[in-house]
Amino acid sequence: MEIKGIIFDLDGTLIDSYPLTTIAFQKVLKKWGNVDLSEDEIYLSFGPPEKVIFKRFVKEEKLEECYQDYVKIFEENSRDIKVFEGVREVLEELKRLEIPMGIFTGRGRELSIRLLQLKNLSQFFKELVSSEDVPNPKPYPDGVEEACRRLGLKPSNCLHVGDSFMDILAGKRAGAITAGAVWGTRNLEKLLKEEPAFLLKSPEDILRILKR
Repeated sequence: MEIKGIIFDLDGTLIDSYPLTTIAFQKVLKKWGNVDLSEDEIYLSFGPPEKVIFKRFVKEEKLEECYQDYVKIFEENSRDIKVFEGVREVLEELKRLEIPMGIFTGRGRELSIRLLQLKNLSQFFKELVSSEDVPNPKPYPDGVEEACRRLGLKPSNCLHVGDSFMDILAGKRAGAITAGAVWGTRNLEKLLKEEPAFLLKSPEDILRILKR
């Protein structure tokens, strides 16, 4: 097993964005769809891009306004999103080691790129694949496969790091080496059930894996 590249999930793995995401979802869906979703209901809806999720509750003619309201909340409250402790330092070391890095996220492309810019993380990643870029969202393997393809690497030579059981499923189905990011997970039991190849208690564990 030789790791030549790393594919990261974004939310809950690199950035602590779930609290703001939950608030933003609840606000716009209440305003544009007149629905009240709990935190758990919102979390379980993740996988497809936001517009696909909104479409379940919001009329087609109001969908773009709903989405732009959602983006505005992130723009105005980006200070509330933190990069997880240790992530930036690990990314800097991986860059120094010339390890190719990409992102596969269930979030839509536009806001994913903006969040990376706002948090000064764009510099580390050669490729970003969102659910909008592939036929099927997590837990299908499409996004992991596409990220590996863009990096010019086989999935079997890529470490796929994510905080969700869906990340682990997607990585396994693609044939990647999977690693569960415990620091950001919202459901450790489900994550463990999918038996990732590695369990990461901190971002620094990624460097330890590479040194094995």
